[in-house]
Parts: sequence; structure tokens; C-alpha cells
Amino acid sequence: MSATGTERQSANFAVSSRKIVAEGTDVQVKEFVLQPGESVPWHHHTAVFDVFYCLEGRLTVERTDVKSGAHQPDLVLAVGDSAKVEPGTAHHPVNQQQERCRFLLVQGIGRYDFLRFAPTTR
Repeated sequence: MSATGTERQSANFAVSSRKIVAEGTDVQVKEFVLQPGESVPWHHHTAVFDVFYCLEGRLTVERTDVKSGAHQPDLVLAVGDSAKVEPGTAHHPVNQQQERCRFLLVQGIGRYDFLRFAPTTR
């Protein structure tokens, strides 16, 4: 278990800021900051869902079904908005705005994995 409020980047990707808010054996809560144009790479999870909660700016989450490759409507979150991405849905959180975006990410329940995904052209 890591100390809360600490910054921790993973080997999978780096962003402006990623801080642990809470972490257990099958649930993680992190605070992210994305600068304009910054994003988390396309990926999906086998078992865990992601819940995004926008704290500042605007967050866009692009989505694609892993099995069919069918694109799903983008989730566009303003301050106070939240949305859930189910396991098996590839997603790409991105800041498409001119100001920074800050959001909470709640991940669970189960074993965490980060599987890269290459969508067809959007």
C-alpha cells in the first residue's frame, strides 16, 4: 500500500500529474492532471471498470468496443460530471481544451491490468 497523496507514474505512460488518493487490493482512486493536448494512451482492462469524475476543465474519453472494434460515443465531462467505462471497452482519456483538466479516476473491483489497444481510424 502506498501513501495517499503521493505522485506515482507507471511504466505504461506519463502525464503531468498522477497522485494516489486511496489504494487497496482491488480498488484504486487517483487524481490526474492533463495539460492541453495531453492524454492517457488507448487501453482497456480485463476485469476492472473506470469511473471518471471531472474536477477542473473538461475531459473527453474516447471509447471503442474491444471485441467488435465498434466506436462508441465519446464521453465529454465538465466539472462535476462523472461517467463509467466498463471492462472490455478500450478508452482514451484526453484533454482537448486550452486549459488543464483535473479528474479523479476510481478503478475496481478486481485485479488491475493495463492492456494497450490500437483502434481503427476514428
